[in-house]
Amino acid sequence: MVQKRYKKYEIDILRNPKTVKLLAEQIKAASDAYISKQMNEKVFQELILLYATYHGKKLFSASGSLNPTVINRIGKKRCEVVELMLRDFQLSIT
Repeated sequence: MVQKRYKKYEIDILRNPKTVKLLAEQIKAASDAYISKQMNEKVFQELILLYATYHGKKLFSASGSLNPTVINRIGKKRCEVVELMLRDFQLSIT
């Protein structure tokens, strides 16, 4: 008798994307995994905060809101989720 073996779905997310488009793709993949409950909230929030801390120039525009390229690439509903995760985040001035 053959049994099906299900292995846990693993998400490969880059921690250091090189371009804004690649950053948007990684946020999109992480958001989809979070929405489908394959990634818990703590891990997703840590990832978004990591992007905001170390890749703030790619993630944010000059006005302090999300970069328009990121908004267009990930979509409106994912932007709402990302903004919820960034609720108390303050970008440092360096």
